[in-house]
Amino acid sequence: MDKTDQARRTRGGFSRLLLWGKIKVRPFWRIFKMPSAQRWLLLIVASLAIAAFLSQTLEQAPPLYRLGDMAQKDLRTDRDLLVKDKRATEKNMEDAARKVLPVYDYAPSVLPEIEGIIDSAFSVMRRRSSEKTQKGEVEHILGFELTSREFLVLKTYRFNEKLIKRLEDLTAPLMKQGIVSDKELLLQEEGIVVRNIQTGEEVTRRDLDSLLDYQEAKEAIKKTLEGPQTQNVPIDLRGVMAKIINNLVSPNFTFNREETDRRRTVERTLVKPVFFSIEKGEILLRKGERVTEEGLLKLEALREERRKGGTLVMVIGFFLLTGFFVAAFYLFSTKNIRKVSPTNKDILFLILILISSLGMARISVAIAEGLAGAFPGVPLSSYYYFFPVAAGAMLIRVVLNSEVALVYAIFVSLLTGLLLGEGIFLPIFYLIGSIVGAHSVARCDQRSQLIKGGLLVGLTNFLLVSFQGMSTGRIFEVDILFGLLMGLAGGAVAGIMVVGITPVVESIFGYTTDIKLLELANLDQPLLKEMLMKAPGTYHHSMIVGNLAETGARAITINPLLARVSAYYHDIGKITKPQYFIENQMTGNNRHDKLTPSMSSLILVSHVKDGIELAKEHKVGSKIINSIRQHHGTRLINFFYQKAKEQENTGMQEVDERDFRYLGPKPQTKEAGLVMLADAVEASSRTLDDPTPARIQGLVQKIINDIFIDGQLDECELTLKDLNAAAKSFNIVLNAIHHQRIEYPEAQAEGERQKNGGSSPKSTKEAKGKAGKSKENGRKDIKRLGVSRE
Repeated sequence: MDKTDQARRTRGGFSRLLLWGKIKVRPFWRIFKMPSAQRWLLLIVASLAIAAFLSQTLEQAPPLYRLGDMAQKDLRTDRDLLVKDKRATEKNMEDAARKVLPVYDYAPSVLPEIEGIIDSAFSVMRRRSSEKTQKGEVEHILGFELTSREFLVLKTYRFNEKLIKRLEDLTAPLMKQGIVSDKELLLQEEGIVVRNIQTGEEVTRRDLDSLLDYQEAKEAIKKTLEGPQTQNVPIDLRGVMAKIINNLVSPNFTFNREETDRRRTVERTLVKPVFFSIEKGEILLRKGERVTEEGLLKLEALREERRKGGTLVMVIGFFLLTGFFVAAFYLFSTKNIRKVSPTNKDILFLILILISSLGMARISVAIAEGLAGAFPGVPLSSYYYFFPVAAGAMLIRVVLNSEVALVYAIFVSLLTGLLLGEGIFLPIFYLIGSIVGAHSVARCDQRSQLIKGGLLVGLTNFLLVSFQGMSTGRIFEVDILFGLLMGLAGGAVAGIMVVGITPVVESIFGYTTDIKLLELANLDQPLLKEMLMKAPGTYHHSMIVGNLAETGARAITINPLLARVSAYYHDIGKITKPQYFIENQMTGNNRHDKLTPSMSSLILVSHVKDGIELAKEHKVGSKIINSIRQHHGTRLINFFYQKAKEQENTGMQEVDERDFRYLGPKPQTKEAGLVMLADAVEASSRTLDDPTPARIQGLVQKIINDIFIDGQLDECELTLKDLNAAAKSFNIVLNAIHHQRIEYPEAQAEGERQKNGGSSPKSTKEAKGKAGKSKENGRKDIKRLGVSRE
C-alpha cells in the first residue's frame, strides 16, 4: 500500500467519525432548543440549588462549643443514630493494651558464654609465653584491660581450675536469678512474659522484685565476695575476681518492645467499640444551658456521623429527593391551578427569587448567630422574625399573579423553615406573612402601596409573634418582646426591598406591572402622541375602546388597568400606513379601491406585525405586546374575502379563506379577549343609522355572538356569564357616546336661538343632511375595510 492510499483511507476514517458525531451529537443538543427541555433543565438547576442550601442544614456539623459555653439554640437529632463513643472506646482499648504484659526475651546462653570467656582467658594464661603477650591475649578475650598488678595476682595463683570454678559459681546464681537493664521500668508492670529465645517457651513472672538490675548484680557480687564462703580467698584476689565478674555479667532479660507493641495492637483491635444511641428528635443541647462534658461527647459523635453523610451516594440521594419534591410541586401547580402556567422566563425569574431568598436566609443565619454571640441578651430566634421572606411573594404578585404568589409562598416558607430548623411556627409565620404581603399589593398602581403592604406584613408579624407568646404563656418574656420588634421591622424592610427591586425586574425581564401600566396610560407617552398626530381617527377609536375595555374589565373583575392600556396600544401598528384605514381617511378617497382584495387583506393584517415591532421598540412590555398580537385573533376579513369571491374566476385557483384571516393567535387572557370584543363593537357601532339603546344592544349582542361562534374566545377563559356582563357594560358606554340631543323649536327667535346655542332651521336641516350623508359614507367605508354587521 503506497502513501497515497494510506492517506485516503485515513481521511475516509476521519470523515466517518465526523459523520457519526453529526448523527449522534446533533440530535442530543437539539433537545435543549425545545422549550419543555429548557423548562426541566431550569427545574434541575433549582433542585441542585435547593439541595445545596438545605444539605448544609440537614447534614451540617453541630456548632462548636467549649466546655461551659451556653447553647444558643436547641439542638435536635434528625434521625435515630447509633454513634461510636470514641472516648469510651479508646479508654477500653487502652485498658486492654495495658493488660498485655510486656515481653522480655530470656537468653539462657549468656551464662555459658561468660564461662567460656573465663575458660578461654585462663587457658591462655596457662600457656608458657611472655607476660606481655599473655596479658594482651587475655585482655582481648575478656574484653577489658587488666592492670599489671591484677594480672600479676592472677599469675601468682597460677590460673588454676579452682579459681575458674569460684568465678563461675559467683556468676551462675546471678544469671539464674535474672538481670535486667532497667528495673524501674519493669516494676511499673504487674508482671512480665518471659520468652526463651532458644526454645520459644513463655513463662509469666510476677515476682519482679527478684530480678536484678546491673547495679544490684554488682552489689550482690561484692556481698558474696565479702561473705564467709570466700574467707579463705586473699583480698587482692577477691578484687580481681570482682572486676572480672562485673565486666562479664550482662542482662539476660531484655525488653522486646516490638513484640510487646504488636501484642498490644492486636488486643486493641479486638476491643469492641462502645456505642450510644441518639433517638430521632432527642435534644442534645437545650437553649440557654451550659455545655457539659457529656454534651461535648454527643456533639463530637454527632459531628463525626454527619461527616459520613458526604458520600457520593448520599449526595445523589438528597438531590433526587429534592428534585422529586420540586417536580411534584411544579406538576401539581401547573396541572391543577389554572393561572399557574409559567413560561420559561417566569420559571427563571421564580428560581432566581427562590435562590436569592434562601441565600439571603443562609447569610442572615450566620449574621444572626454572630449578633446573638455579641449581644447575649437578644435571643437568636428573635432575629429570624426579621428575615423579609414575604418580599419574594409580594414581588411575584406584582409582576405575575396571586396564584403563582401563593404557590411560591407555600414553597419558600417550607424550605426556609427547614433551613432554619426552628420547629413548625417559623414556616407558618413566613407563610401567613407572605400571603398577607401578596394580597396587600394586588392591583398595585402606586409605589407607595408597596410600602403600605410592607407595613401590613410587619403588623401581621407583630400579631403572630404575640399570639405565639400568648399560647406558650411567655408574652412578656424578653425573647417574645424582641421578636415583636423584629417582626415589625422585617415587614417594613420587605416593602422597601420590593420598591427597590421592582424596577430592576421590569427592566431585566420585561414584565409589565400595574405601576408600569400607569406610566404607559399617560397620554403624553411618545407612541400615543405619534398616533394622535399621524392617525387621529385611530387615536380616537383607541380611546373609546379603552373606555369600553376598562368598564368591561370592572364588570367581570379582571385587571381594568391592563385592559385599558392594552386597548390604547392595540392599533399602534396603523401609524405606519394610516391612510389605508377608514378612520383616518379625511378626504373620502379610499386607497383600497385601486388594490386587489388579497393585497388589501395583507395591508390590514400587517398592522398587527407593525404594532408588535413598535411596541418592542418602545418597550411597552410583554402583556401589551401579547394583546396587540391577539386582538384580532384569527378572524376573517369578511369584506375583502367576499369581494375576492365575487371576482373569482372559476377556471383559475379558488380563493382560500385562510389568506383572508389574521395570523393570530387567539386571545390567551381575559383582558386580550375583552379588547377584541371592545374593538369590534366600537368599530361596528359607527355604522348604526339611528343609534338607539335597543339598536346598540342588538349590535353588541350580535358582534359578541359572532366572535364567540367563530371560536375566537376558546382560549381566553371568558365564560358566558363574563360575556353577558361585558355586553351590559358596553351598552352603557355606547349609549353615553351616542346619546340623542334635543332639537330646538323653529319658532324661537333668531337672537334667542343664538343666545341658547341653537341654529337656524336651515342650518339644522343642512346639518341633518350632512350627518346622513356622513353616516352613509361611513357605512360604505367600514364595509370596504372588511367590517361586516352580518
